Amino acid sequence: SVQVARRPRVALFSTGDELVMPGDVAPGDMRPGAIYNSNRFFLRAMLLRLGCTVSDLGIVPDRRDATVQALREASLQHDLILTSGGVSVGEEDHIRPAVLSLGQLDLWQIAMKPGKPFAFGRVGAAHFIGLPGNPVSSFVTFALLVRPFLLALQGVVHVAPVVTMARADFDWPRPDRRREFLRVRRNGNGGLDLFPNQSSGVLTSVVWGDGLVDTAAGTTIAHGDPVPYLALADLLG
Repeated sequence: SVQVARRPRVALFSTGDELVMPGDVAPGDMRPGAIYNSNRFFLRAMLLRLGCTVSDLGIVPDRRDATVQALREASLQHDLILTSGGVSVGEEDHIRPAVLSLGQLDLWQIAMKPGKPFAFGRVGAAHFIGLPGNPVSSFVTFALLVRPFLLALQGVVHVAPVVTMARADFDWPRPDRRREFLRVRRNGNGGLDLFPNQSSGVLTSVVWGDGLVDTAAGTTIAHGDPVPYLALADLLG
């Protein structure tokens, strides 16, 4: 006989009136402030890759009542509610009060970059995780925080990512107060090249890269330094 675990049932939705689905509106016709909902596609793909059963609930508008309703309904038949956006501190960010009205928040914000607006708690019987809206922040927090959580739900014991040391073929002279994860790619000389734009809104940095450099808070990197490297291949499966 073997021990088995049921596939995690995950409800996924994005929040934000600014979100537009690709294909619905041509780039030239986008209204001011609108952005394409890129997070929806890679989050769903990563959830499926981890063996989850996914209910894609689409985009929830920036209204408190709509957010509460979506959370309440999702909590009834899912093990985890995973949201993207709405976890910052703007006047239209309704996730925090909505979750608190239905359950509890055990974590709100985390000292990492990208990914500071990260939330964890419960809504009814379901776990709740709120990811940042910026696509790289959403990707990195999923890979480093949500993936181990989902693996643990399925009975996996060793869920920490594999870390190896590699040579930095770049300089990073700007230390941050938070632990920082830089998008890099291995080069033909055995070192790591840095993507030139480390903004949390540039999803192409993840497409271009093949890993992350784990940079401790307050740390600088000089060309030739050994640095902790996490391969994206290990963080996506």
